[in-house]
Amino acid sequence: MFNQFLTFIKSHEMLQEGDRVLLAVSGGVDSMVLAALFLESKINFGIAHVNYHLRGEDSGEDQLLVENWCRKHGIVFHLRDVRPEEYEISESIQMVARTIRYDFFASLKVDFGYSKIATAHNANDNLETVLLNLTKGTGIFGLTGIAPILESHIIRPMLFASKEEIYEYAKSNKISWREDISNAKNDYQRNRIRNVVIPELKKINPNLEATFEDTLDRIKGVAAIAE
Repeated sequence: MFNQFLTFIKSHEMLQEGDRVLLAVSGGVDSMVLAALFLESKINFGIAHVNYHLRGEDSGEDQLLVENWCRKHGIVFHLRDVRPEEYEISESIQMVARTIRYDFFASLKVDFGYSKIATAHNANDNLETVLLNLTKGTGIFGLTGIAPILESHIIRPMLFASKEEIYEYAKSNKISWREDISNAKNDYQRNRIRNVVIPELKKINPNLEATFEDTLDRIKGVAAIAE
């Protein structure tokens, strides 16, 4: 996976010499593997973690894992501690959390001189996004999935990897992570796609993620021509 990671970054020209990258790390398997890959690559980076205090003691354990990992490896750790009153607005908790998260990243970028922000979106996130867009109704650009680079400074260097590959890499390299038990619940639309729809589709095509990526490349080509 490490070589694929470097190749994906290079092929999409995500980083330039002298870049300093801020990693968004929740403590889940995707972001902990992302951190481990950056550590091995010797790229200059720091880590940002948001404690939303929405999952009781689990939220504190997530923070502790990330904070201890940073301390062990000498990586700069930035924490955003969300106060309960910040959720007391009319928007959904997910939207409030997203706004808090990206505002935090943007402020760190300015205050600490980061040139890029990296998130741990993977190939399965891409698949879920397109299926969700299809379900709700979309045009051709809604079928192109998650962009590897957004607004020139937000990068997704894990989009090449499936969830299965990420778990396998974490286990074989003894990388610690924490599971968010809320991901197993089907209360949210994306979780229903992940836990119910995709397993059924994989019964038809066990190589769903790989063939989806091939299809996505073709759709992106058509979208580029259309644009």
